[in-house]
Order: sequence, then C-alpha cells, then structure tokens
Amino acid sequence: MPVFRCTAALLITIMTIPALAIAKSGREPLDVVLMVSGGEQRQVYMELLRSFEAQHPHLDVRHREYEQENYKANIESWLTGDSQAPDVMFWFAGHLMDDFYRKGLIRPVDDLWQAQNWDTVFPESIRRVVSFAGQPMGVPIAYYHWGLYYNKALFQRLGLNPPETWDALLEAGERLKAEGITPVAVGTKAGWTAAAWFDYLNLRLNGLAFHERLMRGEVPFDDDRVRAVFEHWQQLVKGDFFLQGHAGMSWRNALPFLYRGHAGMMLMGGFVKPQFPDSVLDNIGVVRFPLLQSTRGVYENAPTDIFFIPAGADNPEGAKTLLAYMGEPETQAWFNHRLGTTAPNINVTGYGDSIDEQGGEVLAGADGYSQFFDRNTPRALSNPAMEVFVDFMSGKLSLDKALAQLEGLRVAVFGPISNQARLIE
Repeated sequence: MPVFRCTAALLITIMTIPALAIAKSGREPLDVVLMVSGGEQRQVYMELLRSFEAQHPHLDVRHREYEQENYKANIESWLTGDSQAPDVMFWFAGHLMDDFYRKGLIRPVDDLWQAQNWDTVFPESIRRVVSFAGQPMGVPIAYYHWGLYYNKALFQRLGLNPPETWDALLEAGERLKAEGITPVAVGTKAGWTAAAWFDYLNLRLNGLAFHERLMRGEVPFDDDRVRAVFEHWQQLVKGDFFLQGHAGMSWRNALPFLYRGHAGMMLMGGFVKPQFPDSVLDNIGVVRFPLLQSTRGVYENAPTDIFFIPAGADNPEGAKTLLAYMGEPETQAWFNHRLGTTAPNINVTGYGDSIDEQGGEVLAGADGYSQFFDRNTPRALSNPAMEVFVDFMSGKLSLDKALAQLEGLRVAVFGPISNQARLIE
C-alpha cells in the first residue's frame, strides 16, 4: 500500500486555501456542531471547514462551537430533543458513544466505510473502539497519548531523569520539593484531570482487562486491587506532590507552573501541546506514566475522537461527504500536526516535532489502549466519581471513605455484586 508523506510546506498549503466567495443561495446547508477547548483548536476547525467548502462549493457549512464542559452537558439533549439535530457532530469513543448508538441516536455509516475502503486505512485497534457490535459509528479523526510532561531545563539543572518507575517518581518528587518546587502541576476543577491519575494507577497495577471490568461495574470499588490503587495515590497526596489549591484551578491555569519551572511534571494528554507558548516547546518533554508492575503489560490511555452523523440529520449525504474528507490522509496529517495529536489513518507518516514523536513513542510502546474514565462509564457514575477523586486528591476524603463512596455510586448505577460472585472473582 502506498504511504502518504507530508512535508510541513505541503501541510500548510493543503489547509490554507481561502474559502470560495460563492453566494449562499442554492447551496445545501450542512449543520456542524463542534466541541472546542481553546482558541487554537477553534482556528484549526475553522480552517478545516473553509478548505472543505472550497472543495465542495455546493455545501454551505454552518457551524456552532461550544466549550467542552458545556458541550458534554448538552450533547444528549441535542440528539434526543424536539429541535432538528445537527448533520455532523463530534464525540469520543467509549461507553457513551456506544450508548448513543445502542439507543438509535447515531446513523450507521457502513456504506461510507465500504466506499472509502476504511477497513484497510484504520488499524484494528482503532476500528474496534469506533464500532459497536462490529458496526462503525463514525470516522476517527484523532487519537492521542497521555503522558508525564516534564520541564527539561529544570530536570537537567537538578540532575534528574524523567521517572520510568514509581520509585523514581517518588525520588524525583522529593528532590523537587527540596528545591521548593511543586512536583506535579494539576488543575482538577473539571474533575477529569484527577480521573487520569486513577486510570493510570489502575492500568499500571491491575492491567487493562481488570480496568475495563471495573468501568463496566463488574468489580466492586472496595476490592483490594482498587484499594492498592488508592494506597499508591495516597503516597503522593500525603507527600504534598500536587499543586496546592488545584481543586479550584483549571488545567490551563496550572500549565504555566510547569513551563515556568514552578512545578516539575504534569500528567496530561497530547491535546495540551497547542496551549504551550511556542517559545517553551523545546523545553517540554513527555514520557509514559511510570511503571509499577514489571510483569504487567503496559497499557495507555489513548482517547479517540470521532465525527458522526446523528440519526435525525437533515442532510446525511452532505454529512457523509464531510466525514469522507475528514478521513483523508491529507486532512488527518494537517489536523493532527496542528493539534499535537496522532492521525488514525495509517497512510499518514513523516510529520510532527519532538513532542509529537515522543507522544507517538508512548503509544507505540503500549500493549493495549484504554479510553478515558469519563468516556468508559455512565455519567451517573463518572461525574460524581470524579468529584470523589478530586476530594481524595485534595485531602478532604480518607482512603476508606473514598472507596465507600465510589462503591455506593457503583451499586446505584449497576446494582450489587453477590457474595458468590465476589468469591469467584
């Protein structure tokens, strides 16, 4: 199969085609709803849609953008409400996407996958997470690593290596604290940044299969293996590894602590790259989350972003045209290069800077991928559970109380697990 290679010049050329000055009359409206997390991402989407319109002048793309927390809170009402559903929407792979499809809120795109020959374009690991019972639900446009970002100059000055093991993480943190530097920058106001710590500790200690069973409610949160997760986490909480006041701070507010050298590390996803000032990018490195079990497989969070067609779309054919465009290697190369994420299309190679390459190494070294905590569980569990995580990280909840509250939430959503099932487990 030929491999598409993009140079930086070609990437710029592809996506900076000006929108055609065509009168709106007689063009088919195409309603697109986007979730944006910052100005750079909004700009990328606008350029993408202008370029699409230039190539498909019969379509009049009408777009709306929403901040991510607002978008997450409203997506289901947009899909189920009385008003006309958009033609194309953004969402995440995982339990919630599966649930929308199961409820008949998403239009199948089997014919588009066949027409585009996407079974040969997207790897099996990606096809699996964007399908429900083998049926593709949309087009994957990006996936990204999570990793431990660190301040290179600070680590070099203190003679530290980025930590590869749990003990090395603890040692690096103590060294940073001795210099009056916070070991880990974090802002948990939205809650999901705390969930990242739970995800990684559980994946490292207990593996992917256990993690997925826990997310499905098949294992109680007061299980000894989950307790071990919180015991490790508690070492960091009691050791004052986390930024003070993080519960009232967004992750963007916490970010300057890292690149200005007031904190040494930050656990974050690849989408963070556009939020760094260009002047500091060369001083930021990223490595995989430290290992805790030498005999355990290495599993990574690799959240996958999807564009899909709602069941109530008014212009499904126009929507398929846009999804086909989003699946093209040229589009995916440019899009992911700009946002610091990874293109799912296997025909995209040869792009990115050092941070992109390091993030790619994290993904390439994985034995398997997980979606993120709030993508893998029902909202009735994930939203209050993330509040528990934040309270635990803030020192407001003891380990025992945190586990008790989480198990109470699990029971409320999934029901109790019998004593016999616990014994078998």
